[in-house]
Amino acid sequence: MAQTHHFRQGIKNLPEICIQHGISKVVISPGSRNVPLVIAFTAHPQLECLSITDERSAAYFALGMAQQTGEAVALVCTSGTAVLNFAPAIAEAYYQNLPLVVFTADRPAELIDQADGQTIRQTNIYQNYVKANFELPVETVHTADLAFSDRIISQAIDTALTTPCGPVHINVPMREPIYTALPESHSNPRIIHTVKAEVLLTPDCLQQFQTAWKSYNKKLILIGIQSKNEALNNLVNQFANEPDTVVIAENLSNISGERIITTPEALFSFLNKNDKAEFTPDLLITIGHSVICKQLKIFLRTHKPAKHWQLESSLPYVDTYQSLQSIISSSAVSFLGAMPLATSKGNFAELYQNQKKESSKRHENFVKELHFSDWLVVKKLLASLPKDAQLQIANSTPIRITQLFQSKENISYFCNRGTSGIDGSLSTAAGAAYASKKNTIFLTGDLSFIYDSNGLWNNYLPKNLKIIVLNNNGGNIFRLIGNSNLTTSCENFFTTPHQVKIKALTEAFGVNYLTCEKEQDLSSSLEKLYAADTCSVLEIKIDPEVNTELYKSYFKQLAD
Repeated sequence: MAQTHHFRQGIKNLPEICIQHGISKVVISPGSRNVPLVIAFTAHPQLECLSITDERSAAYFALGMAQQTGEAVALVCTSGTAVLNFAPAIAEAYYQNLPLVVFTADRPAELIDQADGQTIRQTNIYQNYVKANFELPVETVHTADLAFSDRIISQAIDTALTTPCGPVHINVPMREPIYTALPESHSNPRIIHTVKAEVLLTPDCLQQFQTAWKSYNKKLILIGIQSKNEALNNLVNQFANEPDTVVIAENLSNISGERIITTPEALFSFLNKNDKAEFTPDLLITIGHSVICKQLKIFLRTHKPAKHWQLESSLPYVDTYQSLQSIISSSAVSFLGAMPLATSKGNFAELYQNQKKESSKRHENFVKELHFSDWLVVKKLLASLPKDAQLQIANSTPIRITQLFQSKENISYFCNRGTSGIDGSLSTAAGAAYASKKNTIFLTGDLSFIYDSNGLWNNYLPKNLKIIVLNNNGGNIFRLIGNSNLTTSCENFFTTPHQVKIKALTEAFGVNYLTCEKEQDLSSSLEKLYAADTCSVLEIKIDPEVNTELYKSYFKQLAD
């Protein structure tokens, strides 16, 4: 007689398989259909389970945790539209290569489209934004079904953690009864692991790249968004001292150094159009995710390098600058570390360093006379941040303004630039602060804060999380980048002014509130925020017209 098991033995095995694959944290949103999953995960003594009601916020919170730890984080929700509410964070995780393992409870196939409650078509629901989709068997009575279920879980987690990392979806259909006891213990599921291995070039291939490297006298290393990497930081600083090599790294690349260009928006806005041919590299090397600087993208698309090598990448091809020729999957440190130094005596680097000095001088002249504005807040914030703090930045105006200030080497910069949306930035910062335990400052505009205010609706807001809300009474970014001649008649549909009281909203969640409305109070307000022994929100009310005028004046001064 064939061996049989409890019909939920596969569910009971889930947490053990997660533990064996290095998952230690599970973010759970409540429901009914996911009760067996909740019971199974919360019963495992080695798992830390967090309960966050709003699925959208819960998923971004998990994203923030994965961002800081590099470990896979599990997400659990009930069936129906709860599943759709995970989607924005899953898309962001996909484009940031962050490992989320998403468990969604579901009805069995025979009840889909049969007018049963909380039922939608969940199979492959995230197919455009996950590395892979999986579906577990409805029951695991038979040994073959149990073995299949166990194998699928191992494969899914391995997929999430295999380079490039990313989210995976595991749909879990279950039949009634839902409220029933699970087996007392797991069945010692067989665990399957993918062994990690570094991609190395063959000696012949490496020699070809070394020979090519020597032949180029104008090299540009462009580093996109990534977490701190001390080995890479030290290496690119060596190359930045070479006469033929320029290194550009915005603040979100978390690379810094005396000769690193960290404010390309200012530099390329200042660049004279008659000189641009001289600044065009022969060889472009890109590392990491995207860059924000629009002027840099325009420059490289217009003045194309002869060769473009992309490091630490894989399919699909990411040809941002429309000149890509070689994708090199080995690590940037191992590849660049094999490239020869002192191969040229050109002046390419000096061209950029002179441009950097001049644009920096104009920047400093501009910001030393700042009045009360978003700009002044960013200037004071960067000057006063505690050492080794993490600066989480919301999209739109905050990230654009911080990009114009020189990067600080003793802090880490983060922003949800995978999809660049304003949704979920507060929840991401909360999850990051919870996981890292470091001083975490979240800089946000009022719309981003209000949009994700449910990020304050959980019991895990750590005291090391401090939030600064730049309240311009609407989406000020559209005043900065838009064309007022075209949008004056419908401006409210872009800037969306509001009547929300940040103080009342913050206090409704039981979070400490501070305010600043005068320039002379700014420094002391920041000090109070840092010193607060609980998660706190500092609202800074600023005239949006002042910010608009400053932004336009800044680039006019650079160009003049």
